[in-house]
Amino acid sequence: MIAFASCSDDDDAVLVAERTPVVLVHGAWQASFAWEQIKDNLVADGYDVTVVNLKGHGDDNTPVSGLSFTGYANQVKEAITSFDKPVILVGHSLGGAVITQVASEMPAKITKLVYVAGFIPQNGKSVLDYAGMDPGSLLGPVLEFNPDHTLAGLVDPEVNFPRVFIQDGTEEQKQYVLSHYKAEPVAPLATPLKYTLENYNSAGIKYYVFTTMDNAISYPFQQQMATEAGVTKTFTIQTGHSPFVSKPNELTSILQQIAKD
Repeated sequence: MIAFASCSDDDDAVLVAERTPVVLVHGAWQASFAWEQIKDNLVADGYDVTVVNLKGHGDDNTPVSGLSFTGYANQVKEAITSFDKPVILVGHSLGGAVITQVASEMPAKITKLVYVAGFIPQNGKSVLDYAGMDPGSLLGPVLEFNPDHTLAGLVDPEVNFPRVFIQDGTEEQKQYVLSHYKAEPVAPLATPLKYTLENYNSAGIKYYVFTTMDNAISYPFQQQMATEAGVTKTFTIQTGHSPFVSKPNELTSILQQIAKD
């Protein structure tokens, strides 16, 4: 029995050592806080996890003049290269566009590419282009811009931010997301992606996690993007746009299944 237990412990140690690192990228109007519970869950399961906080988000006060889509991509590339082996790269919403660009620039460093209600703009298209193509989204009608159009916010955010981003959450979860609300830099949203399909297609196995109650990026539009990008491995979660807050354990389970696939 002692020998058996010892082998089991060794096997567990090997499994943990072989876990693929995970890099998590948040979306617009959010920040690294969004992935906190997912990170904690994955770390508890033995994964090395890095959450990228895109500049200009959360507590980062980089001026809008210093923000760009290329800068976002470079932040993610730095997180990936901090590991000595390929990673599982996960992106939500705007983060989906960022991981698309990054994967096409360093495909050998990506073993799996995971979109959680993420944008997948085609080459030459921006996140704003794609947002305008989604008739099922409730976001467009409540957007408002500052006078010089460098920042985008929501009309009456106390009402509309929870309604668009986490209408399925508890009151506590809604307030948690709302407490981190911050206007979004426009320039990165409006920047067209530049990549080749050859590079993108060579960047690991691709997965899409559909959020079927989503008011920000509608479920049908998520399906359309996944189909256009050739993503055939898909999961669904019955949530709005913020499953990492409303159902973190369920989303963690999906990510663990993907990691072991």
